[in-house]
Amino acid sequence: MSRVTRTYSPKIREQARALRRAGFSYSEIIAELGGDIPKNTLQGWVKDITLTTEQQERIKQKELEARTRGQLAGGQWNHEQKRQRLQAAEEWAEPISERVLQNREALLMTLAALWLGEGDKRDDVLGLGNSDPRIVRGWVDILRHSFDIDESKFSCQLLISERMPEQELKEFWSGITAIPMEKFQQSSIDKRPKLVQREGYKGVCKVLYFSAALRRQLGALAWQVLSKFDELENSR
Repeated sequence: MSRVTRTYSPKIREQARALRRAGFSYSEIIAELGGDIPKNTLQGWVKDITLTTEQQERIKQKELEARTRGQLAGGQWNHEQKRQRLQAAEEWAEPISERVLQNREALLMTLAALWLGEGDKRDDVLGLGNSDPRIVRGWVDILRHSFDIDESKFSCQLLISERMPEQELKEFWSGITAIPMEKFQQSSIDKRPKLVQREGYKGVCKVLYFSAALRRQLGALAWQVLSKFDELENSR
């Protein structure tokens, strides 16, 4: 198939040259003349025209502004795409989470899985430590919901740096966990001088529940699920 070459009238070419002599950029000329002139065609029409220093500076500024607008538009587009992906994930998760909330065994598995990843592995205590208040609060709330808990068996310990306000952080985590301040052990304090924390960091709160029986139960649940799943996969 032969390529069709479009021709332009002398009037269009002269208008383009006049705009170039006036200091217009290629993009401005193309937009002014209808937007369908290829850039390489336009460059051929005006290549003999010399711009003044002021005109060259103006065009550079225009190109910079165009790139900035493009970057902003691209950033906004990316932000909107991310928002839509997050919304889609939320919509996918919502019905599953509703079913989990109605299923005690699913909640027990949530407790066990969090313990397996973030928990204290001693034999005589069920514990979990994390810097995210949502994880700590959620774990303690599910624990209270799932078992007949003896509140006197709870204890907390903070892992913080020496520059952090220990008393304020104890008050914060006490509010998160609903565990009284007097149940907080002596904090573990990191004294490294150049340790830098992210903004809003509240340290790590380790929640301990002194029950060897619960520790054994949740530990057995976590490991048995992994083991049985592995056996199932190997049998296929």
